Amino acid sequence: MLKPASVITILAIAALPTLSAQFVPSTAALPDGSIPKVRHLIGLGDIKSQRSGKLSVKSGALSFDAGASQQANIAVPSIDDVILGSEVTQAGGKAGRVVKTAAMAAPFESGKVLTLLFRNKVDILTVVYHDDNGGLHSAIFAVPKGLAAGVRTQLIAAGAHASPLVEEAKQ
Repeated sequence: MLKPASVITILAIAALPTLSAQFVPSTAALPDGSIPKVRHLIGLGDIKSQRSGKLSVKSGALSFDAGASQQANIAVPSIDDVILGSEVTQAGGKAGRVVKTAAMAAPFESGKVLTLLFRNKVDILTVVYHDDNGGLHSAIFAVPKGLAAGVRTQLIAAGAHASPLVEEAKQ
């Protein structure tokens, strides 16, 4: 007879192709140059942390639209720096957490393979800006892998200030 942990592991492995196909991020910007599936981490006052939305550079501003009348704009001339980074996050949302929990219960540490499959690489875009009163702020976004550099380039072309990237500084 199978142990409950073995049954959970078998079910999780059987559901893996379905779950992983749902959480593959889009790696292309929309035709209007905006990027969907961007996650706001922190820094935009009226928008809650972890909200997903669309990021774009238009009309002289960096715009984040989280839907439901939640939109924030940062004027390009007020941007003091644009910093890029990268991170590995857990993909899958609530379903990913359930699978990860089930994987921890798997016998003989066999669930570690499942947790490796639910990892997702993202770019981190940090925008440092000042408000109308001169106060210094920053907004941090998780952007699908490979798209943050394009946003940085658009911001610089629109007139934002940015320190050189590490690769640019070495040359």
